[in-house]
Amino acid sequence: MKVISDAQVRAALRPGAAVRVCRDALVQAHRGTLKAPPRTGIDVGSTELVFTAGGTEAGTVGFGCYGLWPGPEHADQLVAVWGPDGKVRGVVVGHALGALRTGAIGGASVDALARPDASVCAVIGSGTQSWAQLWAASAVRGFTEVRVSSPTPANRTRFAARAREVLGLNAVAMADSVEAVRGADVVLVATKSTRPVLPATAFSPGCHVNTIGPKLRGASELPAELASVSAIVCSDSPAQAAAYGNPFFTGRRLSHLGGIIAGDLPGRISEGQTTLFCSTGLAGTDVLLADLLFADPEVAAA
Repeated sequence: MKVISDAQVRAALRPGAAVRVCRDALVQAHRGTLKAPPRTGIDVGSTELVFTAGGTEAGTVGFGCYGLWPGPEHADQLVAVWGPDGKVRGVVVGHALGALRTGAIGGASVDALARPDASVCAVIGSGTQSWAQLWAASAVRGFTEVRVSSPTPANRTRFAARAREVLGLNAVAMADSVEAVRGADVVLVATKSTRPVLPATAFSPGCHVNTIGPKLRGASELPAELASVSAIVCSDSPAQAAAYGNPFFTGRRLSHLGGIIAGDLPGRISEGQTTLFCSTGLAGTDVLLADLLFADPEVAAA
């Protein structure tokens, strides 16, 4: 049985491979060959433990678990995977896998819905998830310009420098988020704000938008008007969105991203269409990404 740490995840997991695994998982979930029920929270006294689980017809199954402790933003998570023979293949401990798999799902949405020639990307937010989204999106589109905007000057400057150094992108920090989004082909919004950080009018026709942060009615990082004018509003797990308990920030019915990727549901049909992906978290994707890592000789040798 292998045990993989955050450092090993970051060293071994490549964005293109992560996007491919999540894209396949999305199609399987849409078609019912990946069983991925909405996550479940269990009160254990000092915290709430949240479980996600998933399994494929091929026999790979597992679960992820994290706790809602106050304080540190990055409490450890655990992902355990069993093979078809019922033996545990391994566990991943830390928080990197969860962030990167959410980024990879976002990358799959960019790949499926952004214009093929998308070259300008705006990133609103400069935290862990903003990085994971850009990490994956840059693997599926050749961005010639990346604009980074967040409230703290030092954070956005540091993020842009990292994007230049690690991803080789032409990234610049911008104080004005509306200006950063103006004319962008892809917009990645990953904040903790429960109020819209941008007006619907800031987005150019034909852009693709990922929203990763809060998305509940009366507490969302993007305005409901954006969903109203978008040609496509989709999610990685409409069932998870319905299971939130509180109403979603838009009354639009969410299409399943996996159905769009599979060609079973309509995708982008014109350059002028605005498309919106609402990340909710598809259970089982962390299990499949962990399984990929267990098979990676670079990780196995570490």
